[in-house]
Amino acid sequence: MSDPDLYLIWSIEHRAWWAPAREGYARQLSRAGHYSHADALDICASAIPGTARRIGQFPELPVRLADMQSFVADHAKRFPNTGEPWE
Repeated sequence: MSDPDLYLIWSIEHRAWWAPAREGYARQLSRAGHYSHADALDICASAIPGTARRIGQFPELPVRLADMQSFVADHAKRFPNTGEPWE
């Protein structure tokens, strides 16, 4: 199990995960950056002004790493031969 205070950031605007160290984006979940709760909230809140109006929604969303890992494990149990659609 991972640290419950680590977060991924999904960019709705770019349709990708934030990469490590705030350096670009990653299409693969395995390449996504891991951020502290405070950093994730700061990044997501900083993206709201202007962008939210332009795209009509929050541009960035924090996702708890432990929740995403549980989701991936559940998907693998339910659909064992389908692979990982997010990779």
